[in-house]
Amino acid sequence: MTTATDNEAIARRIFEEVWQNHNYDVNDDLVSEDYVFHDPSMPEDTEWASGREGYRMMAEMCAGIIDGTLEFEQVISTRDYVVGRWKQTGTHVGKMGNIEPTNEEVSITGNVIDRFEDGKLVEM
Repeated sequence: MTTATDNEAIARRIFEEVWQNHNYDVNDDLVSEDYVFHDPSMPEDTEWASGREGYRMMAEMCAGIIDGTLEFEQVISTRDYVVGRWKQTGTHVGKMGNIEPTNEEVSITGNVIDRFEDGKLVEM
């Protein structure tokens, strides 16, 4: 059984290896085959791919939007959940939905609530 501390370490590893360093090969070790993504900010008819491949697809897509730094600013962990606040700053170089690249400096922030089971990310 993993602890809150273990889950926080896994969340930090996902953030660093997948989101910062674009090492998608660690997905098998860190993301469950049954992974599910929820995003209430997206239109209701938006459907994200699930599972490890869906997570990888989302990470790869996001990697091409802003060329710059990504920071995990604050992390709170309890039992099976890790809550994090992140910030990305850089140049808007890739299309994001219907928004064409502006090649201008941008800064975005977000929050994530991850749920873990047996040492793997199962829900975000």
